[in-house]
Amino acid sequence: LFKQPESTHHGDCPICLLPLPLDLDCYTMRSCCSKIICDGCSVAFTMQQMQQMLDEKCPFCRKPVPTEEENIRYRMKRIEAN
Repeated sequence: LFKQPESTHHGDCPICLLPLPLDLDCYTMRSCCSKIICDGCSVAFTMQQMQQMLDEKCPFCRKPVPTEEENIRYRMKRIEAN
């Protein structure tokens, strides 16, 4: 009943390699690296950074979390590339 699906059309989380859930509220796309990361990995990484009093970074590429202006610039760059 609670078995994880083998895969979804969203692919797998690049950190834990588990299939991404079908529920859109359970994962996040990072604009800095365009990776979709499950909320479990995202929360675990954020908690680790808070405990160590570090600046918030992306759990995949380790870049600092972009500002809103940088988010827009990254998305536009990604749109132009495709």
